[in-house]
Amino acid sequence: MKLRNFRDHLKKRLDEAEIKELERQAQIEYDSLKLLQHDIAAVIVQHMEENGLGFNELVRRLGISPTQMAKITKGEANLTFSSLAHLAGLLGKRAHLVFN
Repeated sequence: MKLRNFRDHLKKRLDEAEIKELERQAQIEYDSLKLLQHDIAAVIVQHMEENGLGFNELVRRLGISPTQMAKITKGEANLTFSSLAHLAGLLGKRAHLVFN
């Protein structure tokens, strides 16, 4: 028998409380990623404005593609810690992660 969807698969393996906990954890993970992406984008855009830097100049300084830069400034990039540290160095800031 073919499973109709992933939720049906979960129901066969987990009870309802376990499923709800997985959903809660997934939502926190999603929300955290979106907040981080938004915060990083805001810092970069602010830095560009304060220092009169254009998009292309920042692309050149970072050594990344315009596509990647566009994703970062739109809050869509999935950055590594290494990329984040590189950005922080360029901005003259120290990245610091706080869990709330």
